[in-house]
Parts: sequence; structure tokens; C-alpha cells
Amino acid sequence: MLKEVWEFFKNPLYHQEEYDTKTKTKFFLRLAFITVGFSLILGFLIEGITSLVGFSFENHAVIEMFEDYSVLMIFFFAVLLAPVLEELIFRAPLGLFKNSKHFKYAFYISVLFFGLIHIGNYESVEGYYWLVPVLVAPQISAGIFLGFIRTKLGLVWSILLHAAHNLVLIGPFIILKLLDIPFE
Repeated sequence: MLKEVWEFFKNPLYHQEEYDTKTKTKFFLRLAFITVGFSLILGFLIEGITSLVGFSFENHAVIEMFEDYSVLMIFFFAVLLAPVLEELIFRAPLGLFKNSKHFKYAFYISVLFFGLIHIGNYESVEGYYWLVPVLVAPQISAGIFLGFIRTKLGLVWSILLHAAHNLVLIGPFIILKLLDIPFE
């Protein structure tokens, strides 16, 4: 499937597949595994790079969210609200370009903007502007996979993938917070 995503990324075309629910679910689960895997790998790489250059994650929005909100609110924001809103903003408009020769530009712009909007998770990147592409690499990667599933299976599936992605990535921290175990 990774090869299929790569081929899509090189030349994105809007083409919804007519799969049954069981096939869609298998497709979704395989893509979810790949998407989360990429985010984890990129996250570890970012941690190493930022440690080398002295960039601090102290004031990252996710850390602040865990300090300021209950587990229920974190779950609501990260696993329910953000996936729905972000998919409506960044992936839903792709349908407007499905029969257009400009679809690939719409796709690339949606991926780039999806990544760049997440720079707002950092209180400041002052002095580290060159690091921005590295910091948003997981979101850009996820945006590629979300756009891929959006065009193959539909918007609902991209929302579900986004929600699953966020749940898997913040789930362990939610458990630690529930158990009142510090994770900084």
C-alpha cells in the first residue's frame, strides 16, 4: 500500500473506489497502521534533531492541553472535534476539484496548509524558522495519507483515519493522565 500512496503523491488523481465495507475497513486499518508509523518515526527524528539544536517543546500546545484540561475534554478536542473540523477544512474541498486538471495543486496545497497550520502548536519558533519544515513533517505526512484515503474512500473515512491517528498518538498520555503519572 505504501507504493500506492507514493504513486498517488507523485501524481494525485481523484478516484473513489467502489469497495464493500469489509474491504474499506481493511484498507483503512492498513493505512492507519502506516500513517501512525510514519508519525511516530518522524516524531522520534524530530526529537533527536530538536535536541541537537536546543529547540524546546516546553510550550507545545499538546503539553499545555494536558495541563489545562480534563481527560474528557482532551479526548473531545483531539479525537472528535479536531479531526472533523480539520477534515472539513482541508480535505472536503478536494471534492470540488475531483474533475479538474487542477486537482493535484489543490491536493498539494491542502497538504502544505495542513502541515503549516500546526506550527501554531508551538508558542514560538523565533530563531528556528529553518526548523519549521521539520517540526510539521508529521502533519504533512499525515496530510498525504488523509488526502489519499479521502480520494479513495471518501470524507468520512478521512475523518475516521484522522481520529484514529490522534487517538493512538495521544492515547498513552491520556492513560498516564488518568493514572496521575507525570509524563514530562
